[in-house]
Amino acid sequence: MKKLILLFIALTSLNACSDDNSPIFTAKPDADGIAFTNTFAANYLISQATKDNVADRFMWESADFGVPTNITYELQGATKADFTGFKVVGTTSEKNLAVTVAKLLDFAKDLGLDDNPATTNADGTPNNTGQVYFRLRATAGTAGANETLSEIKVITIKWIETVAAGNSCPSLYAVGEALADIGWNFKPAGEMKCTNNVVQIKAKLTNGNFRFFQESGNWSSALGYSYYKGEGYTIDASLENSLDNDSNFKFVGTPGIYTITIDNTKKTIVLTASSSLWAVGGAVPGGWNFDAAKTIQFTEATPDIWSASITLSNDVFRFFHVFGTWDTKNNFASYSDAGYKINANLVSDGSGDANFKFVGTPGTYKLTINAAAKTITLE
Repeated sequence: MKKLILLFIALTSLNACSDDNSPIFTAKPDADGIAFTNTFAANYLISQATKDNVADRFMWESADFGVPTNITYELQGATKADFTGFKVVGTTSEKNLAVTVAKLLDFAKDLGLDDNPATTNADGTPNNTGQVYFRLRATAGTAGANETLSEIKVITIKWIETVAAGNSCPSLYAVGEALADIGWNFKPAGEMKCTNNVVQIKAKLTNGNFRFFQESGNWSSALGYSYYKGEGYTIDASLENSLDNDSNFKFVGTPGIYTITIDNTKKTIVLTASSSLWAVGGAVPGGWNFDAAKTIQFTEATPDIWSASITLSNDVFRFFHVFGTWDTKNNFASYSDAGYKINANLVSDGSGDANFKFVGTPGTYKLTINAAAKTITLE
């Protein structure tokens, strides 16, 4: 019995010695601190229309507490530099956090900003721009020990002002691989000018994705398929949701030149395919007939530019935009009245039809109608 008691005491002593000699690791605050590593924009455009978009992804270096431990990062934002009344934008164990436009809108409202052009500051400047302060808080373990704060980063937010429907409204910018002459570039971006709340652009489309932006060069100002669908727009069947993270428009129609029309009053997005022009008259092959074998077709190979090789004699002719249909929309007078500069060998015949009259040397020419530059040339 005594032997058993002595053995038990010995084992207990050994175990106690083992516990006393175990290394103890103690976390300590990060002496070097933590810092943001991403590059911030000069200003961030925000709007209700883009509230679901990511304004920016805040990134930072890893905190070092001297021992292996779980780290919690807390991104804080405030409208005051001293961080009184700050908000927790989000928490994570990762080294980055996406900040949505909706989060920035919350700060904009706290600052008293709005998107109403009629609201101004005391000096008359628009009441839509302000500053938001951000900092990062890192803690070790599950108890929030050893708080470490980053330096404060200040960003400028600008709430895009709304424009009422009328003769003037904001442009949009179309960008994406489906826009064959533009791609994912803002230079040159496809500006869609707006009149009477209708936004349009003519572009060469190929099968692929694209989307619209409220400001050229600002990726956070995107308006994708899901935005318009959510707003109740009827969207052309040749456009589908790309179902990717950006909810792009996906063009699935026949490649070619189309006019994209966004009617914000009717809430429709419509694609209208380009139409050719046909030259008919005594000065051109086929004469005054719509002859499928002889009538010269001017195709729109580049948006707003129609051209074809054509043999001309000293007589009259005019253009028609629907094969087999007579109209007077594309005669000499219609182009002249629109401000076109027309080659000197093409004049008006002076008749009620205001046809083109070719007065140059008979022969074969390349005739080009450029609606963008407003010129009609012969080469």
